[in-house]
Amino acid sequence: MSLVKWAFIGVLLLPAAEFVAFTLVALAIGWLWAALLFLGTTAIGLLVLRRAGRRDFDRFRSTLGAQGIRAINLETPGLATMIGGILLVLPGFITDVAGALLLSPITRRFIGAAIGRVVKKQRAASQPEVVDLAPDEWHQISETIEAHDRERLPPRQRKNTLS
Repeated sequence: MSLVKWAFIGVLLLPAAEFVAFTLVALAIGWLWAALLFLGTTAIGLLVLRRAGRRDFDRFRSTLGAQGIRAINLETPGLATMIGGILLVLPGFITDVAGALLLSPITRRFIGAAIGRVVKKQRAASQPEVVDLAPDEWHQISETIEAHDRERLPPRQRKNTLS
């Protein structure tokens, strides 16, 4: 399933999951404490965005301008802090946990590595293993490699060549 479909499903299921999470927290610690925690995390998110917002946004913009779209990763200066603050501001405990995880450098590296592995796996799956060429776009070469060509090969490939 494509990333867009997973994102769409996540957007549809997130409100229901947040409601269930709020209900479970409220049953565990009480409705008033759950509501105060709910508002407290929003206030913390606003403070994070206010403290780091403009400075990190300007650093992110300059990095994006210098390196282009490839600059977007969790190690981009300030990006994880901005996303973490935004997630803390969004209502719900699931987004609060995700935002808090992005504010910690240790978990940020772990999450960045996990996302990198998923993206690498998806890229590998989307790239074809066979390139289909028209007959006029290729030609057959000899199976043998001449002695002077063999010398230009790296040492580990020299012994694997046919003579």
